[in-house]
Amino acid sequence: MVKKRKRQSKQIKSSLRISTVEGSWWAVMYGMVETYFGAFFEFLKYSSFEISILSTLPIFIGAVFQNLTGWFYDILRSRKILLIILKCIQTITIPLILFAGYFSGDYYLLLAFICFYYVVVMSQMSPWTSWMGYLVPGRLRGRYFGNRSQVVRIFMLISSLLAGAILNSYEESNTFNGFTIIFSLGIIANIGSIYFLKRQYEPEDTTNDETFEINSIKTKMDSGLKRFIIYDSLSEFSFHVSGPLMMVYWLRDLSFDYIELAIIINVSQVLGLFSMRYWGKRIDDIGSFTTIRSTSFFIALLPILWIGNYYLPNELILAGSIIIASIASLMFSGRALALDNRLYEHMKNKKMIQVTSKRVFFRGLSIFIGGLIGGLLTTNESSLSIYIELDTVIHAVMVFSTVLRLGVWLYFLVDKKSKI
Repeated sequence: MVKKRKRQSKQIKSSLRISTVEGSWWAVMYGMVETYFGAFFEFLKYSSFEISILSTLPIFIGAVFQNLTGWFYDILRSRKILLIILKCIQTITIPLILFAGYFSGDYYLLLAFICFYYVVVMSQMSPWTSWMGYLVPGRLRGRYFGNRSQVVRIFMLISSLLAGAILNSYEESNTFNGFTIIFSLGIIANIGSIYFLKRQYEPEDTTNDETFEINSIKTKMDSGLKRFIIYDSLSEFSFHVSGPLMMVYWLRDLSFDYIELAIIINVSQVLGLFSMRYWGKRIDDIGSFTTIRSTSFFIALLPILWIGNYYLPNELILAGSIIIASIASLMFSGRALALDNRLYEHMKNKKMIQVTSKRVFFRGLSIFIGGLIGGLLTTNESSLSIYIELDTVIHAVMVFSTVLRLGVWLYFLVDKKSKI
């Protein structure tokens, strides 16, 4: 008989509360820094194709090298120590991105630092997922992560709106000073995240669940898990054909300024924010698959809504953008929560680092290919104009993305009895 583990209930409950506080500090960093990476690239006057590469290649590189997380975990035997080291490196990298982007003026140096940043960031996903998978009881995952996400998104909302206001105040003088301020605040917030991460409880008796094997990339997966990862990867591919270009679309084609950009990003997050408790309960009640199926269908149609919004009267474009972005935030919030919950259902707390690493790798590869294709399409506007009349080449990319999204939905999710 296998000896049943004793769960340290008091320490776990305290750790889950601390995790929400830690996540709130992380959210401030994200709202100040990563949310405005696209705006920073646009400020540096790079082309649509160059921005697509900056937005997707680093994710692919990060997905490749985050597979090393398992090896480092096998050496350190502690998720906490591994995460703290990675977060410290991430904090140091943020000012290097500012330097490479503005002072050096070297596109490839900036690309290298962004790639390194995402290697560090994405390497945190697997050990954190594994850690939380042990701490949160299976029957409460939907509700806990829903509640945690809601609190985290409040801080992300506030920090992102504040960052937009700071950038807008410096738009007429020196926008780079604005980016320096918000990135500096992000650095401070990440230090706060590290502090609270150190206070969390880490169980000492789960290391055997994560024993890393040198050939783990070849580890066999059951058919359900394999189908889940294939679906997850293909859907990310279809989303990111147009996704990385949205910041360009808002700033160039719809002519929004930084404060209007902040309003779109943050007001739209309100609906997603207050939906997290709903989605958590919904997932626990009807299941992950049904939630993924319904939200993914609406997400497939979003690019068409953005195209229609372009042709609204000028005075209605901002309001229309807020509405569409709010619907997107609502659907993506529910889908992301359901996908994470579905992964926990597949894994049952075993080999979480290995399998999460595989998921991150294939997602990263798909995101890069999707972004590369979308970026390449924007460089061939003259060729596309022969076949369709374009007010902006990004519309052609959006149509292509919609076709791909619907194709993935029809193949994997059209049947209610299907499983991923």
